[in-house]
Amino acid sequence: MASFLEDYSPIIGLLVLAFVVILLFATPSMILTKAITTIGTELSHATADEMIVRTKMDFGSHEHMQAFPKQIDDWTAFDYNATRIAESLGADVMILRAYSNPNVYQPVFFLIEQSTNRTSFHPPPVCYQAVGYTIEEETKETVLLHNVTFAQERWMEKDMPSDVTLSVKKIVVTRESEDDGTVTERRVVLYFYVKNRPYASNTVTMVRVSALAPIEGSYDGILNISKEFMGDTIPYMFEIQAEHEQPIIFTVLTIGSLTGKVAVVMLFLAPLPIIFYPQLMKIRKKRYH
Repeated sequence: MASFLEDYSPIIGLLVLAFVVILLFATPSMILTKAITTIGTELSHATADEMIVRTKMDFGSHEHMQAFPKQIDDWTAFDYNATRIAESLGADVMILRAYSNPNVYQPVFFLIEQSTNRTSFHPPPVCYQAVGYTIEEETKETVLLHNVTFAQERWMEKDMPSDVTLSVKKIVVTRESEDDGTVTERRVVLYFYVKNRPYASNTVTMVRVSALAPIEGSYDGILNISKEFMGDTIPYMFEIQAEHEQPIIFTVLTIGSLTGKVAVVMLFLAPLPIIFYPQLMKIRKKRYH
């Protein structure tokens, strides 16, 4: 055993030293592996306004989806039986709820769906047109996320803002009467996609918020309500991740004026006795002979 240590301790010590260097100069997300995803407006490609997040829930689990809070601030949910809708949309997992608020004049409809077959998935513009709606408008909106609790906040940049914006897709759809062609229904729909990295995954996850809008005139009131509600749901699903995390060594160095520096030095010194084990043993043998 002693001969083995004398022969291979330099190699073992260098490996330990390499591990220390990798550990200290890695970022937390490289070490504390979670499901890294992005949320954005386009399913087929990445866009500049996508947000990097960590998921708090498993969108592929019926149990996780059903456990999504039914009480969000003043909003209270009512569940719909989404079995037939899920089949028609090609979804494997889905929740469909109406959230009502005593301070708001009508409910907001909330949908999360996941499909493991991208070819059978129907985006909202396709779905609404398929059931008789007309697309009146299609654009992007910005949802404000207030007082975001950042993922692993102790690792993040100190100057990150307390308010963050999320880009979502918006469509306004209408349904007309078959008798005279007058508009009988108008809806505002906001949605975004949750995309796993790498993008080669065939799984599609979509989060959608919709609400009835006035048949004529401005729909700004219900749009703002829908945006506010969507912003309230984000912290229950995701942790926002900073795009640029500082290496762990800088975080350790900030632990006290002296403690952090001592800890870093000790980590670098720890492999040295292993590396120089043969020389130390030779010195020891000379001393006792």
